[in-house]
Amino acid sequence: MPHQEELKKARKTAIKYLAYRDRSRSEISCYLVEKKISPGTVKKTLAYLEKNRYIDDPRFALQFGRSRIENKRVGKLRLRRELRGKGLDDSLINKTLDSLYAEHDESEIALACAKKKLASFGPGDTKKKRGRLARFLERQGYPASIVYQAVNQLIPPSSEQETEKKASTTATNTSEREISKG
Repeated sequence: MPHQEELKKARKTAIKYLAYRDRSRSEISCYLVEKKISPGTVKKTLAYLEKNRYIDDPRFALQFGRSRIENKRVGKLRLRRELRGKGLDDSLINKTLDSLYAEHDESEIALACAKKKLASFGPGDTKKKRGRLARFLERQGYPASIVYQAVNQLIPPSSEQETEKKASTTATNTSEREISKG
């Protein structure tokens, strides 16, 4: 009979944990283990929760991903990392990302995210702003190509930077000509 009591306690604990938000199978399993529930009871509890559709990893992955994209404007790379952290398997993560980013254009999300961040920057050096914005977008999980595109669209390279680039290229070419003459 003590086993039945532990099973009831485990189910009640898991359902209470799910009341706040949807969770992955792995999250619930870890939570129950932390609560000192025996491995056999954890298995039975997870089976019960899945049978009654309290937990559903594909549903959770879509819901969690959609929330992160719409609220936090994260990129594919960061969302992949977060879903792995929730204990989801790679095939489910790939399906989820394909589905979510078919609905949402990652470039548009990055641009909206960058615009919001740029509004918080004060006046200052364009080069520094470009660097800060690029690092921010990288942390948000956007690939380098999208980061480059968004930064160039919002903060075009200044004429100073272009002049510096041309000057260094001219100096390099002049040096090469002098070396080849000598």
